[in-house]
Amino acid sequence: MNIHARPDGWFGAGDLVTMMRSAAIVTASAALGFVLFAVGPTPRVALLGLVALIALAAFLAWPELALALYVVIGDVKGDERVAALLPWDLTLALGAVLVAGILLNFLRKKPVVAMPGSYFLFIVLAVMMAASLSYTPVFDAGLEKLGRFLTVTGIVIVAPFFVLGTPQALRRFFWGFSIAAFVICGYSLTSLGGSDRLVTPSSNTIGLGHIACGLILIIFFGVLPRMTFLKRMLFYPVLAVPMLALIGSGSRGAAIALGFVILMGVCFHRSLLLDLGCMSGLGLVAIPLVNIPQSSYEYLGTLVSCQSVKALLFFRAELLTYGWGLLQQHPLLGVGIQGFRFYSPNAALYNWPHNIFLEVSCEMGIGAGLLVITLFVFALGETWKQLEDRVSPYLVFSQIAAALLVVGIVNATNTGDVNSDRSTWLFLSLVFVVRGLRKGPAAAAKSPEFLRLRPADI
Repeated sequence: MNIHARPDGWFGAGDLVTMMRSAAIVTASAALGFVLFAVGPTPRVALLGLVALIALAAFLAWPELALALYVVIGDVKGDERVAALLPWDLTLALGAVLVAGILLNFLRKKPVVAMPGSYFLFIVLAVMMAASLSYTPVFDAGLEKLGRFLTVTGIVIVAPFFVLGTPQALRRFFWGFSIAAFVICGYSLTSLGGSDRLVTPSSNTIGLGHIACGLILIIFFGVLPRMTFLKRMLFYPVLAVPMLALIGSGSRGAAIALGFVILMGVCFHRSLLLDLGCMSGLGLVAIPLVNIPQSSYEYLGTLVSCQSVKALLFFRAELLTYGWGLLQQHPLLGVGIQGFRFYSPNAALYNWPHNIFLEVSCEMGIGAGLLVITLFVFALGETWKQLEDRVSPYLVFSQIAAALLVVGIVNATNTGDVNSDRSTWLFLSLVFVVRGLRKGPAAAAKSPEFLRLRPADI
């Protein structure tokens, strides 16, 4: 720093910035030294700390990576070894990092995508949830559920519009999600040869199926069409990992969604019909050799062996019947937020109806259920418009978003509640994020090659 930068002896603006940077470096160094002295870390702890700092820096620089991990963290943190890495809940910690990354994006003037007008319905839904607190039989539990929806779940609803404002950011998001999903699927394959169905680190079979399904669809629409046939064949072993994880999980909803989307997808990429034939043939030969648990085959087999819909749904049939009965008794206002579990004869089993649309209707009334359905109808309508435009520079993004939306809808109808099923809300938002990119100034540019980033794009 040059103390004689100005003839009147005062420091210039550049000198002040330099002083502030120097002070920040000295402070950070002193703080790090104090922590090392106070904790006395072992080499393992020091290595983990270094990795954590690098990951934190990456998440703050590219919050879309934090968003990608935020979607699947619930299927990872159930492992005690993962949970022990931080003294805080990993979902909350990652959410805080994601919010910080969004704030940094504002400071760096990163582009954002405008939310659609239909997202005003989310505000209406939140107001209806809050109003239902006045008559819910479990105020504390209802307040906690509302708080989670406004924070933990709300992040995946609004964050995509603030962190996926460029094609490069959206590519990085898909890269991050794909890598995390691949690791989870690879972890599940370590249980091959056992008697139980494959699971995520959090011991979730259904979650594994939906993660594997999402990864397969990203590969199918985002990677394979951009390769020659010979290169696609070399990529089959990578695709085999999520495919085996999906079969091993026995997740029927994910299998149905995958089959439906791929059959529709060949209308856009007919050249992949040959790949489907090759992969089916290789699968028939390889699958018997990898020792997928028999219980996985048996559970998937119920899709064709069950004689009735009630038998196919199993315990979900009782949940749906019970939820429908509650809705008929309280059609206008519902039983109040979190009231489904309170009124259920067995709170451990009848914890939620495993159907978001019925859950919202039971607890806030049929109007709230129709509101949520309307959101998905708008998303499907937007998806149809995008897929009709076959010359769009972002058609690949539209195809992936449409495929993931189908997975999210299937997941919403047979698994979680409004807070546990965060991927559904994210996939809903992705459709409108892609719409924003298509309408942005970059839409007139040459079509970007998906998942092939240059250093300048990063």
